[in-house]
Amino acid sequence: MAHWWSVLLSRLVLLEWNAQDGIEALLPYVMPFLVTFAKKTKYKLQVLTKAAAELSKYMPEKAAEDTSSILRSPMPGAVVAVSVKPGDMVSEGQEICVIEAMKMQNSMIAAKTGKVKAVHCKAGDTVGEGDLLVELE
Repeated sequence: MAHWWSVLLSRLVLLEWNAQDGIEALLPYVMPFLVTFAKKTKYKLQVLTKAAAELSKYMPEKAAEDTSSILRSPMPGAVVAVSVKPGDMVSEGQEICVIEAMKMQNSMIAAKTGKVKAVHCKAGDTVGEGDLLVELE
């Protein structure tokens, strides 16, 4: 029997099963819980080896990035147009730039009202998913 540990709602739960059966053997144990509670709440389930579970307490938590003042590319593509420059005032919902991906043009808009601090792209640039396009103050 292989021992795997699951961290669920800050509780450590021991699951035992024959490792030769593969991960599918865990589904009868995990799915009833997820089906019962998933209708009301989202839970983060992480299945780890015992060693990984013990070491996970030493891993730093990744801080969530404040994305209210920045605009990142949601997809890889080409910048078709940039409608702002540093120092411009933008209002919530105003178009900042246009990215073309798979022959479709996608308008990127400001999430909040503010002053443009920096523009990190120009028309013709190729951008990847998550690339920083514009910063607001």
